[in-house]
Amino acid sequence: MTSLDNVKLRWRWNDIECFNNPSESFLEEIYRVELTCFKDPYPPRLLLYYLRLSQDLFIACRSEGRIVGYAIGIIENFGSTGHIVSICVHSDYRRRGVGRRLMEILEELFRAKGAMETKLEVRVSNEPAINLYRSMGYTIVGIYQGYYSDGEDAYIMSKNLYHQVSTSNPI
Repeated sequence: MTSLDNVKLRWRWNDIECFNNPSESFLEEIYRVELTCFKDPYPPRLLLYYLRLSQDLFIACRSEGRIVGYAIGIIENFGSTGHIVSICVHSDYRRRGVGRRLMEILEELFRAKGAMETKLEVRVSNEPAINLYRSMGYTIVGIYQGYYSDGEDAYIMSKNLYHQVSTSNPI
């Protein structure tokens, strides 16, 4: 356990407030947002599982009193990898920086927990998400064939959470 486990943290910008460790009372609203994001949404039971598994890495954002997005992260590989399991922004709030902010928050929390890299999976057809991830330094490192229930493939994207400093002399 790190000092961040089960601590409620808050982030604010513009009219959006994000927080980790949402109470279970938010799950119905989070699920409604889930339905606007995915062809094959996670069922409420799975969202509850992730909330209980990784409360400090389950981030919800709200605006004007309603949930507008969420992201779920877990730590894998003996603490070295932060895995972004899901990121979802309500269709009415896309292209406003909510997804980018959710990603930044998870990356910040992964670093605080000692993770060296982060990874995620994304539908090969989800160009807006792929473009966002690339703009944040993620690269495609592999592909899962038939990853989604409809048979679509997923790219595996990864990012080093610490900048590599070259020690070689360029001259």
